[in-house]
Amino acid sequence: MRAGSRPEIVSFSPLMDTRKPRLLSLALVAYCAMIAGASLYPFGGWLREAGWSADFLFAAMPRYITRNDVSTNVLAYLPLGYLFALHLFRPARRATPILLAWLIGSAISLGLESLQLLLPGRIASNLDIFLNSLGALTGGLLALHHARWLRAWRGLHRWRLAWFRPHGEATLGLWLLLLWGLTQFTLLPQPGVGWLDLHLRPLDMPPAHLQQLNLPWFFAMFLEIAALGAFAACLLRPGRYASAVFLLFLSAFALKLLVAALLLKLSVLGGILSLETMAAFILALWLLLLPSVSRHRWAAAATLLTIIVLGRLAFVPSPLWPSGSLLNLIGLARHLAALWPWLALAWLIQRQIRATRV
Repeated sequence: MRAGSRPEIVSFSPLMDTRKPRLLSLALVAYCAMIAGASLYPFGGWLREAGWSADFLFAAMPRYITRNDVSTNVLAYLPLGYLFALHLFRPARRATPILLAWLIGSAISLGLESLQLLLPGRIASNLDIFLNSLGALTGGLLALHHARWLRAWRGLHRWRLAWFRPHGEATLGLWLLLLWGLTQFTLLPQPGVGWLDLHLRPLDMPPAHLQQLNLPWFFAMFLEIAALGAFAACLLRPGRYASAVFLLFLSAFALKLLVAALLLKLSVLGGILSLETMAAFILALWLLLLPSVSRHRWAAAATLLTIIVLGRLAFVPSPLWPSGSLLNLIGLARHLAALWPWLALAWLIQRQIRATRV
């Protein structure tokens, strides 16, 4: 370090650097309210306090534990632990905020699970408390590397500016791409949510004859990936088309595989590598690399999204409100998947209207 120069200080929280602790406090309060609302919904039919008992804390673990429940309970409390660790940070004691975040997250989970005993429609579970506390602890540990996440975010922001159109033109579209990532927890291609069954035949077990091909799965997967690629292409800067399409396809496939690994048993993970899925990705990639599609990417995206919307209106009983609870990860993803084609199509239309006015 040169004489007279100031040492570089890497802060645990950029919100503290920018002197905006109130923003962090508001985010923490809002997230706690969201957790409480999701845990106590539908809020009606409360029982008397005489019906409360602490026996559920010492009950045996459930016989059947789904990965959906595990991932939902852990991920729900991970941001809570992260925010608490940032809020409680003190430079001299790095372990203290993590421990406090874990204890506070566990206490909140214990309190909400205890209140669920007084709600007829909810079931209190000691397993949920354990998973929630694990999520809070994981969030606190991740907050320990907050400065690294901040540097990674800045690098990602520079990449976004180099590859995609300016903020006013592409920001909302990029948020829709992130929303598409969340819809992958349905484990189904978006056009098939609400009527298509999960297809789990792995790649090393090809169909014995053409009748065994799952054509609805193939067409649904093809429409989803082709529409996603065409939509993302509308956000790109000139000269980034081919490389960005390849990167998008690799990322989309990796994301589907990662989500399947989180929610499915390893014995059926190969279902994501089915012949129909691979063929749909290859055909969608070929379509998007056609020069005519590249030149008319907006029309291609609008056409594919319209086909998805009309197909869902024709074949899905509840195209805008599929079955599934909003209070778990898969149910929420199903509802977002049903809305995503409409949102993406609306974005394309408003962008075209704005372009014609300029």
